[in-house]
Amino acid sequence: MAKIGEHVKCPECGRESRVVWVSQDEKIAAIKCTNYHSQISPPPTKWTLNAEIKTKKGMVFLVNVI
Repeated sequence: MAKIGEHVKCPECGRESRVVWVSQDEKIAAIKCTNYHSQISPPPTKWTLNAEIKTKKGMVFLVNVI
């Protein structure tokens, strides 16, 4: 069971991250990573196949709690 503020591994890179939200049924948690992750902005379409890839620090991932 994850608790808010608990340190866990990032699901993408494995580095240190922190639990920032837990659902009421405790089945889903939001994990904020301290590392940089890539994101595509804006979402690619058939006219923007060469979309610029940006990195962002502090991304939040929703994960299922086992």
